[in-house]
Amino acid sequence: MQEWREQVAILCRGNSRLLFSVCTAFASTLLEILGLEGGGFHWRGSSSCGKSTALQVAASVCGSRQYVERWRSTDNSLEGVAQSHSDALLVLDEIKELEARVAGESAYMLSHGSGKSRSNADGSLRVKAKWRVIYLSSGELSLSEHVATAGKDTHAGMELRLCDLPADAGKELGAFEDLHGRANGSEFSKVLDDLTRRYYGTAFAAFIEQVLKNRHELVEQWHDARSEFEKAVLNEAASGQARRVAARFALVGFAGELASQWQITGWAEGEAMAASVRCFKDWLSGFGVGNREHHKMISQVRRFLEAHGEGRFARFETGDIDKSHLPRVMNKAGYRKSAEDGVEYFIYPETFRCDVCQGLNHTEVAKLLISKGYMRPDGKHHKPKVVLPSEGQMRVYHVLPAIMGADDE
Repeated sequence: MQEWREQVAILCRGNSRLLFSVCTAFASTLLEILGLEGGGFHWRGSSSCGKSTALQVAASVCGSRQYVERWRSTDNSLEGVAQSHSDALLVLDEIKELEARVAGESAYMLSHGSGKSRSNADGSLRVKAKWRVIYLSSGELSLSEHVATAGKDTHAGMELRLCDLPADAGKELGAFEDLHGRANGSEFSKVLDDLTRRYYGTAFAAFIEQVLKNRHELVEQWHDARSEFEKAVLNEAASGQARRVAARFALVGFAGELASQWQITGWAEGEAMAASVRCFKDWLSGFGVGNREHHKMISQVRRFLEAHGEGRFARFETGDIDKSHLPRVMNKAGYRKSAEDGVEYFIYPETFRCDVCQGLNHTEVAKLLISKGYMRPDGKHHKPKVVLPSEGQMRVYHVLPAIMGADDE
């Protein structure tokens, strides 16, 4: 272990991506003791930026270079891989090798810790595969970008379970920030590659030994560490989604601090947690402070109005204009009306449900828009009664101009 600490771990210092990756290797061991769920972190970046090196350094905590697995698996084989890594780090390189149409479900399954229900030949249920893992992934695309190549969307739950992190640390050195005297990132990466081929596997065994010795003290220490982490990274505007993910980042930092306290890494007190704070802030910057699903709902309504505001909405204020000269509206969605602060829309109920809110719960969308001040209700009714030109009085969804200009992050 001393050689790994003095040759590999020391080069992680000053590099938030390397520090964080190594800490993930210790974190899985604590899931059962602390009663936490698993989850993943995905380094996203261009080719040769150092993301695969970060995975190799993390893997060196547990084993040799063969410890790194590939995403190139079927659902069934991925279950077996996860089960064989239970309570340890699972490292999966190159997400593009996983079939895009099942990528979101695979990320969800790995984090959930349970395989599919299957039957034996006689019809009885097989025992489902179970596991607990923190997993580390890499790829040139994020999970949502990869899934999109199959024409599918990811929901917020998937993106929360596999957190997308930029591999680039922002120092024009790719995933690195401190090259420890090497000329460039490529040379530094080659040094780490060589060292992880020679020194590996001892740190994880030492960490497990210390966990077993100190397990009764860890729960209280964890609560204190989590509280301090949340104070450092969250504010009152943070959504429940962000708070949930913060716990996983806090766990990674906590595990790294324990490894340092137990003389496994050789890092100074606070270095591991600082790396977790930095990486969480980078994740939050990309994900957004608010509720991701709410943002998606509002964005989808905006996109519909931007795309069809002229083509599918008839003018409300026709007055004495000769209607024969007005453009014919095909597949009409409702009416648009000029207001002092923009354009307001009156949307037919079925159009709102089937077209505007396609793939979403239209009732939840309406509730959200009303709560944000983007839709005008009629008391407890989501749809006010409005007298429409040539159609008389009917209930429609009344969307206000404010929806087009507000920032919902």
